[in-house]
Amino acid sequence: MNEPSNFVNGDWEGCKFNHSNNWENPQYIPNVDGGKLNYKTICMSAEQYAGVHYNIHNIYGFSEAITTQFALSVIQNARPFVISRSSFAGLGHFAGHWTGDIYSTWDDMKQSITDIIVFNMFGIPLVGADICGFNKNTTVELCSRWSQLGAFYPFSRNHNSNENFDQDPVALGPLVTESAKKALLIRYSLLPYLYSLFWRSHIYGETVARSLFFECVYICYQIND
Repeated sequence: MNEPSNFVNGDWEGCKFNHSNNWENPQYIPNVDGGKLNYKTICMSAEQYAGVHYNIHNIYGFSEAITTQFALSVIQNARPFVISRSSFAGLGHFAGHWTGDIYSTWDDMKQSITDIIVFNMFGIPLVGADICGFNKNTTVELCSRWSQLGAFYPFSRNHNSNENFDQDPVALGPLVTESAKKALLIRYSLLPYLYSLFWRSHIYGETVARSLFFECVYICYQIND
């Protein structure tokens, strides 16, 4: 986890309130867990060397990605493979991203498609979600379908919490194993194409995963699913 984490929301004694600069409750709050910016992190009004935490929270992961990419490049004398959970504008130049602790639900599987397309539009093409979900126990049917979908994520990885039962394909039985095997064999057959897409993304700033409207603008207007 490459961002400030906290098992208390903000501070035991509460976060400072300032009428002129209400960092804890700004006019716009994105769709974050807990419905507030200090959920499971420190107060937005916390004062740090570079300013209040509100202005630098998301730069933690970005700064770590830059430093990690540089250090590994020097040590290995080769391009490193760096994945970050925290992201910020420009991250795609230094690292990939995975979408974090999603739930083992059909809704979160569906949402992962939107997330991956959106992050490609943000300039972070190497992105993926935890196949079969991270939080809560998955099911055989869900993991089977998610394995088929996840094989075509730019960053493809089955990952879950150590509090849940194992969800690798073999652990869940022949249906998931066969589904994952077939999908991954297709992925391997498409690796030259995938490499080409990443090369074009690197050189020209194109996407690796993209929505249909990139290819057929007008005839896609009526597509809802």
